[in-house]
Amino acid sequence: MNSRLLSFAVLTVVVLAGVAYGVNYLWDKRFGPTTASAADCRLAQQLFDKAQTPPADPAEAEKWEVQIRQIRYTQFVDQGISTQVARYVSWKRVQATGATERPDAGELDEITELAIGHCDDSGVDLKIPRIVF
Repeated sequence: MNSRLLSFAVLTVVVLAGVAYGVNYLWDKRFGPTTASAADCRLAQQLFDKAQTPPADPAEAEKWEVQIRQIRYTQFVDQGISTQVARYVSWKRVQATGATERPDAGELDEITELAIGHCDDSGVDLKIPRIVF
């Protein structure tokens, strides 16, 4: 009797683990980051690199951000990675100009995590420097 109960328990655990894995996989495919192309991920890396040197003057920083926005709007195919680049660039401008705005707790980590998630299957490993306020 105990061996039957143990077998049933093991089988139940295996089935539930399989169902949980499947649900998680489908959830990630439906609601997780989109899959960006290698070209989009290389462009994102270039823009993350460019974002490391924003001007400190607010007017110049605005022009700098507009230039990056134009690149985003005309060259990205995947809007998910484009959005994360925009969020990152915006916070780098805030940091450089000394504006008083601050991101919500975890927002900067979320930007990095989502950007990397968009490029997971592209063959491009994004290197995104951390923004520290």
